[in-house]
Amino acid sequence: MPAAAAERALARLTIGHYMLRRWSLEEDVRHLERLGFRSISLASTKFDAYGPARAIRLLRASSLRVAHLGSYGRFGTERQTIRRGIDLVRRAIEHLHQLDGDALFVLSGGREGTSWERAAGVYRDAYAALLPEATAAGIRLAIEVIHPLRQDISFINMLVDAREIARAAGRRGGYVLDFFHSGWERRLLDTIRRDARRRIHAVQMCDYKRVTMRTMDRALLGKGILPLPAIFRALEQGGYRGWYEAEIISDDLEAMGYERALRQTRAAFVRLLT
Repeated sequence: MPAAAAERALARLTIGHYMLRRWSLEEDVRHLERLGFRSISLASTKFDAYGPARAIRLLRASSLRVAHLGSYGRFGTERQTIRRGIDLVRRAIEHLHQLDGDALFVLSGGREGTSWERAAGVYRDAYAALLPEATAAGIRLAIEVIHPLRQDISFINMLVDAREIARAAGRRGGYVLDFFHSGWERRLLDTIRRDARRRIHAVQMCDYKRVTMRTMDRALLGKGILPLPAIFRALEQGGYRGWYEAEIISDDLEAMGYERALRQTRAAFVRLLT
């Protein structure tokens, strides 16, 4: 493999720090730098627990670029919860702007006993209202699709629903393509080819086990059943030029150790992208 091609691939690889659950944010930064990674993506759970102001200082002092920040929103359907969700997203836009990040992920939250159409209408309106603010800050606001196993955190479970909301918001609307949450869908490659250039704002990578009942039971790249080479071809040939975030969360990864898993992920990613 030409060294230049490998370098181009590695320049687009970011590590989702939530997959490194036992490490603190400080350990994430220290070890990713030591292992030669160039970018980190942030999860709200770790980021908020550490303290956004402290985290921003830590990350700005590091050599790592910040690609993504997720997930915020969870708007519910009541006036109070909608306002709280919008305020959370607005603060996250400002935080990611300070970090020169690329994409902020917006989560719908559960339906709270209302109809799908009512909850989706609230989410659609909130997303459309926030999109111009994110765009003005240089941030892509990405609708997050979540596997139907997790109705507690999202009712946006299919790409068709995310695409509909993104299109309704205008040309800047888009979504996250997460291999775990959407890799099982029908006509996946056709959807990717149509949306790669404009609508897919971020990609989260893992592989899919043949049998699992948990969303945090994901396989390393190339160790599952997804047609990963075809997915990568559809993305690149379709015009996707954004980050690829590794988000491989599983007990298997915990057992093998983070360094080994990170090295294997980096090598597999370079093979797939080149």
